[in-house]
Amino acid sequence: MSSNSNLLSSGTRVVVTTHNEDGTSVFHSDHEVEPFSPFGPSGSSFATFDVRSSVPVNNQEEPKELPKGLPRVPPTGVTFCVTNMAPRHSAPMHRTVTLDYAVVLSGEIVLGLDSGEEKTIKAGEFVVQQGVNHTWHNRTDEVCRVAFVMVGAEKVKLANGQELENTLGQK
Repeated sequence: MSSNSNLLSSGTRVVVTTHNEDGTSVFHSDHEVEPFSPFGPSGSSFATFDVRSSVPVNNQEEPKELPKGLPRVPPTGVTFCVTNMAPRHSAPMHRTVTLDYAVVLSGEIVLGLDSGEEKTIKAGEFVVQQGVNHTWHNRTDEVCRVAFVMVGAEKVKLANGQELENTLGQK
């Protein structure tokens, strides 16, 4: 396996800033966030760096200690996280009720839609995803690291009035 395979299990450094009592900018914390690896040590891993319950956020709110788990977004909030997609792994087709901003940090990933269309996204490239039903495929022998900012969104409403629901975690 390649040298970037340690992305699956190594922690990620996160530096958080804030203000002191007189408004001067200061560092709040500098720590490692350990990944959550629900598929075992050679499977994909996830790390959530920050979750806020609503937008706009309160920049005076103390950052919360976050439990390990799959990244989730509060209905009116925002989540900042990273996914490390293991080589030759795929995510199941799913939809979240979010607006997702993604940047591929390393490797490459194939974004597939329920229409059957696919696009390969490479390191340094970006995705703006608007609540679509999608899947991710890493068809390479390298770990693909993708950073996400996911924002809670209104459900997509079709012309016939049907609302498209979250399908993540459903069978």
